[in-house]
Amino acid sequence: MPNTKDDDKLPRDNQALNEQKNILHEKNRQAGRFSYSKKTDHK
Repeated sequence: MPNTKDDDKLPRDNQALNEQKNILHEKNRQAGRFSYSKKTDHK
């Protein structure tokens, strides 16, 4: 098993990734994809 330090890892820009996800989620929410009706169809 090779010795790897944390210094060898490339930094990840998590905030940019999360902002991208949030923008998509917000677009979908405005398009009405996350609206749940209260009427359930349990028979």
